Amino acid sequence: MYTKVMRDQFEIKDGAIIHTPTGAEFSPVNGTPDSILIWTGDIGSVLHTGERYRYTDVFAVMKMIWQQGFQPA
Repeated sequence: MYTKVMRDQFEIKDGAIIHTPTGAEFSPVNGTPDSILIWTGDIGSVLHTGERYRYTDVFAVMKMIWQQGFQPA
């Protein structure tokens, strides 16, 4: 069973959107408006808390944050 991904699990730091429970990072690629560099962190793994996040769920919330006007530093 997968854990629900919530908006408050994300932070914006150093020009990246970070999913704090898994350490996944999504960073825009300069000069390409729709391209991002993705570090998947521990998505899909069972974390020490017992939680497990599905990649598509984490990516969907990150994409929502991006569309709401995320501006890289």
